[in-house]
Amino acid sequence: MTNGAEFRPRSDEADEAAILEQLQSAPVPVAEATFRERLKREFISGSFADRPVVLSLPPIRRRRRMRWAVGLAAAASVTITAAAFNEAPRWTALPSAGTGTLTVNGVSFPVGNSEELTRRLRPGSRVLLESTQDLDLVSSGLLAMQLSPGTELVLPAPPGRWFGRAGRASVDRGLLRVTTGRRFSGARLAITTPEATVRVTGTTLAVIAEPTGTCVCVLEGTAHVRPHRGAMTRVHPGSQCEVARGAATSRMHDMREAERPKLLDLRDRLQSVMN
Repeated sequence: MTNGAEFRPRSDEADEAAILEQLQSAPVPVAEATFRERLKREFISGSFADRPVVLSLPPIRRRRRMRWAVGLAAAASVTITAAAFNEAPRWTALPSAGTGTLTVNGVSFPVGNSEELTRRLRPGSRVLLESTQDLDLVSSGLLAMQLSPGTELVLPAPPGRWFGRAGRASVDRGLLRVTTGRRFSGARLAITTPEATVRVTGTTLAVIAEPTGTCVCVLEGTAHVRPHRGAMTRVHPGSQCEVARGAATSRMHDMREAERPKLLDLRDRLQSVMN
């Protein structure tokens, strides 16, 4: 109650009108004479324009922003450092005595130019070897792959040190020999062919994609082979698993004798860079 009348809340428009009315009726503030004289002198001399304009945040808000900035910078630094240490050695093309080309994503390069091939090879690249000799690709300490002439595949990403430890490759046609290194322990590699998926966890093997189907020969360690429409089969050392074109089952035999010396040579020759 005010002056005996009932108090009624004003609307926003009424509040604004009342404030404007008070401002308009208020007396104009008069500056002190000393202030006006000083301002006049600064304006005439030009020093008024040189006055620095200082915009400052309230101390609390400034401290909060500084804490956020430091925290974000620290998190970014940790992420970048972890990614750098986790990164696996890149694919390196070893010197080849053969003649011909390796086509990388549609562009062909001489197989003898190992430096240029190394620069071009990236995980996910599609490569086709048209050469008179095999070609070795190595990710030091992790994986070594040997492509035979006529092989077409998509390169996997070498497994990381702590995370990103699963790689995936595909062999459309041809013969791929694989041996794993000491740092591969705990990692996985899936190799897909038109008929099956081969799961590698530490072994030396050959994956052969032929017009009649897929053959997997295991020299040491174990591998798992699953037809695209069938169940998983474990392949032991000295064995081979065959999946015929369009089949949902696999057949087990002794490994191809022609592959044994090739796989032994690959494993033993690259031992120094795989341990």
